[in-house]
Amino acid sequence: MQFMVSVVCAACLSAVNPPEPLLPIPTPQQLAWQNMEFGMFFHFGINTFHNLEWSDGKKDPKTFNPTEFDARQWIQTAKDVGAKYIVVTAKHHDGFATYPTAHSKYSLKASPWREGKGDVIREVSDACNGLGVMFGFYLSPWDRHEPAYASSPAYDQHFKNMLRELLTNYGPVGEVWFDGAGSQGHQYDWDSYYRLIRELQPNALIAICGPDIRWVGNEDGLAPDTLWNIQERGGNQVWHPAECDVPIREGQWFFHTKSEKKVRSLQNLLDIFYRSIGHGATLLLNVSPDRRGLLPDADVARLKEWNSVISETFRDNLAQDARMSASNVRGNDPAYGPEQTQKGSLTNYWATDDGVTQAWLELDFGAPKTFDRIVIKEHIALGQRVETHHIEAWDGQQWNTLAEGTTIGHLRIHRLPEITAAKLRLNITQAKACPVIQNIGVYKASAREQ
Repeated sequence: MQFMVSVVCAACLSAVNPPEPLLPIPTPQQLAWQNMEFGMFFHFGINTFHNLEWSDGKKDPKTFNPTEFDARQWIQTAKDVGAKYIVVTAKHHDGFATYPTAHSKYSLKASPWREGKGDVIREVSDACNGLGVMFGFYLSPWDRHEPAYASSPAYDQHFKNMLRELLTNYGPVGEVWFDGAGSQGHQYDWDSYYRLIRELQPNALIAICGPDIRWVGNEDGLAPDTLWNIQERGGNQVWHPAECDVPIREGQWFFHTKSEKKVRSLQNLLDIFYRSIGHGATLLLNVSPDRRGLLPDADVARLKEWNSVISETFRDNLAQDARMSASNVRGNDPAYGPEQTQKGSLTNYWATDDGVTQAWLELDFGAPKTFDRIVIKEHIALGQRVETHHIEAWDGQQWNTLAEGTTIGHLRIHRLPEITAAKLRLNITQAKACPVIQNIGVYKASAREQ
């Protein structure tokens, strides 16, 4: 039997008014997605069987035949290494549909796999639903096979027909992923696509060429040091968080034979983690299923190694037992005190009085501690506020700056040289409004990090 648990934040029970939201703020769906932090991309299609990244829409569908296909292996692997959502290719630029669409002959219906009755999207969505991982799909607007592509109105209708199938036949959809590659002058009716998604899957986020999630700007998995969730769109400021996409095999989104040496090193993947998730973005890591229809052994081994090191690094939070103090507490109310950052809650936070945009939060460990990783989270449900901040350590006589940073946002991780100190301080030197800090963590990196 399951019981519903109600989580009530201390601030909600306070007599002191909480800070006013600093607009724009995330939608509930955007906030939930940002809290996921890590997802996995699965590029899989006709290209998988031809050692190609892009094909021309003329490859024989009979060549698609993943003899050991197991979508549950994909999703179980993703879940085991911490991914909270996935995006799978329903159609790439070549036009080959990895599900039995009623609107194109260039699909699994023409493949010998499962005697033309296979459905990659069905099996992936079922595995996601069974294992508790959010399901998403990538439907390329560009189509190098479909004859209707020559006519914008005709193709828009064709594309929406495929969208409708994917949005109605496969259960809940969390993310719809569009890119803008190779349109060759074609004009897409984006607004009509968005309306259809909002109608059929109102909780789905529309990514990249869409209003809900933006591309970080590269395919290296790297977010800039200063990362604002607030962006200009159509003359207005909107909440538009960044997603970092990158393949685990350098330069290869689809599987290529004899390319195990291109699997990224542990240290490269760790650097990507710190410069994507650690800069406040969400990471979408592509792992390409092979011609068997399985995630390759070398890729899975590297994923597990990577996850193991990250888990080891962030296992023991030295901040949990520290004595906390702050230069200012909102209304002198403990409901907004610095101890709220130790609760590991999505709803508790330290906040200052209105108009106080420079403030510090101090951690006193009681004895010298050795550390080299600092994790900070803003309570972005009330907007993104911090513009600049310092990390400082007390040497017994004075505070010394260990790191300087700009934005914090959903998450900021500072990698420091190893240091031993009894006191640590987060010093917010500039903010757009009173700071609201949800969490601070102090860690010692795994010996396997270099």
